[in-house]
Amino acid sequence: MEKWGHHYFNYQYLEYTDLIITPLFLGLIYFLVNLNRERFLGTNSPLRSYLIPALSLKVFGALASGLVYQYYYGGGDTMDFYTSGSYVASLCFENFSDFLGMLDPTPILSDPSLSKYDFLDFVSDPSTWTMVRIVSILDIFSLDSYPVISLYFSLFSLYASWKFFSLLCQLYPQAELRSKFAYCVFYIPSVVFWGSGIFKDTLTMSGLYLFTVYIYAIVIRRQIRPANFMWVAIGLYLMISIRLFYLVILIPCLMLWFFGEYRDKLIQSRFLKTISFPVLMVVTFFIIAYGLRSVMGGEGELSTSALKEKAQGFQSWHGSLGGSSYDLGITDYSSASLIKAIPLGINVAFFRPYLWETHSFFQLIAALQSLYFLYFTVRTILRCGFSIFFILATDPLMLFSLSFSLLYGFVAGFTSYNFGALDRYKIPALPFFMITLVIVNFYKDEDVRKVAQKKFTTT
Repeated sequence: MEKWGHHYFNYQYLEYTDLIITPLFLGLIYFLVNLNRERFLGTNSPLRSYLIPALSLKVFGALASGLVYQYYYGGGDTMDFYTSGSYVASLCFENFSDFLGMLDPTPILSDPSLSKYDFLDFVSDPSTWTMVRIVSILDIFSLDSYPVISLYFSLFSLYASWKFFSLLCQLYPQAELRSKFAYCVFYIPSVVFWGSGIFKDTLTMSGLYLFTVYIYAIVIRRQIRPANFMWVAIGLYLMISIRLFYLVILIPCLMLWFFGEYRDKLIQSRFLKTISFPVLMVVTFFIIAYGLRSVMGGEGELSTSALKEKAQGFQSWHGSLGGSSYDLGITDYSSASLIKAIPLGINVAFFRPYLWETHSFFQLIAALQSLYFLYFTVRTILRCGFSIFFILATDPLMLFSLSFSLLYGFVAGFTSYNFGALDRYKIPALPFFMITLVIVNFYKDEDVRKVAQKKFTTT
């Protein structure tokens, strides 16, 4: 209880002991990764040179986010996860039965005797309590050190991100694309900061990658292995238990991808092959729109009332930290409002804040990132023109990545209400959007019409 009070009331989460413990864990991580690099990647793997930079970026993001939240923000949800998780972990040695009880998604509802722990943050919020439960288990193996727990998160994120990066390099084995894919997956600043440390976004984005990679292995490559199903289950659990709307968007978009992979076997007519993707995209849009409206109309995290409360909370919290709110001019969640908000939400997710909308150093970084996204998008459109549609029609993965990024970007832009929150919540969309642009530009250097003709040839 004394240490919990030290964290909760004194807002001190990093300790002097971390200066000793963290370098030791960090050295051990690099030693083990270097020692087992060939075992993990294989001898003479072309991806070998990307592993240590990717690891370093994840480690940097995890440690930097902790330092920023401690010394710049003075606290935040990541520190609250640690404060509650540290206390629950201490029960493992003081009252093991209570420790096991607190690992329940709804501990107080499941066991009223645990109501004595109702002072812990998030104990009544099952989706957020998932973070506390995970942190509490990791805390036992980290000497109760926030930076060490964040390193565990960064390693898990690295594994999931690396699997997705490896899949991309297998699907597009051209050497010139590897460094570009590495940028898309590992180097985007918002993803480095928000996708590495003790955040919901680290786990949900990792779950997204794992589910995508291993469901592809099962459905397309037909690799029916227990390990693949295990990773699919882990990815599914992280998305369902923390942010359900990931799946509402992801699964229909995956259907687009998988349909494209099997299209030549399912459809013999060249004309039907040509129009199949546009028709399926329209169907996908309506499925996702209906799914989102169903979630928003319920009592869950994305219900209308919950979103309004979150908007006020985001504006108050991030405003106190120098954040900036924005308004899309939407007052309800009707179909007409959703359609009207689509271009506005996508624009704010990928291309804002603009430079003149920044009020802090961190917003300036986000604005420069958005400016680059805007530049690369406009450059791609001007360079490729209408050939973009030929390319999209020939590559199922690109159709998946574009549809997912745009739809997720819309949801993030539509529900965040604040540039500080937006920079965090939009990170799953950023790699997929940039991957689409990279592949479109790559195909532009090829004979797109020949590629299209080859794809549409009946088998």
